[in-house]
Amino acid sequence: MLKPEQNQPARKKLPVYGFIPKRLKVADKPEYSHFPTNVLFASLRSMNGRLQAGSALYEPDFHTYRKEGHLSSMRYDNIYGAECHLVIDYDEKTSRYRGEKFVNGKPVGRAYGGENWQLFFTHLTMLGLAEGEKCRFEDVENVLASTSAEGTPQ
Repeated sequence: MLKPEQNQPARKKLPVYGFIPKRLKVADKPEYSHFPTNVLFASLRSMNGRLQAGSALYEPDFHTYRKEGHLSSMRYDNIYGAECHLVIDYDEKTSRYRGEKFVNGKPVGRAYGGENWQLFFTHLTMLGLAEGEKCRFEDVENVLASTSAEGTPQ
């Protein structure tokens, strides 16, 4: 049994990643305010003994904005490659959102939500990075090299 002083965290304090939604503001385009400035997906991985954070940032493609009746829609493109994109829909009548993520032309995840802006985008970005998604990885810190008694990394 470990003594309290031996019960050390497996990793040093890591930065917290999260999505803080910011509404899109464009002069003379109030209809864009239902959409975010951008969308960030993030995931962690261990590569060659180092902890890495990967991120994919999606920015709006204003040319794709469409409004049909009470439904507005806009595509967001991955800054690292156009083969990856999001489609975000907003229904003004029901105040509901729908977001779908595509990688290499195939849907990899979706989220639905009501009036709560933050909750919807939290659920959408919880998808994290998908297999084949264009992204950028950066080292966060060294993963501890020691192993536990069971032989698994701590």
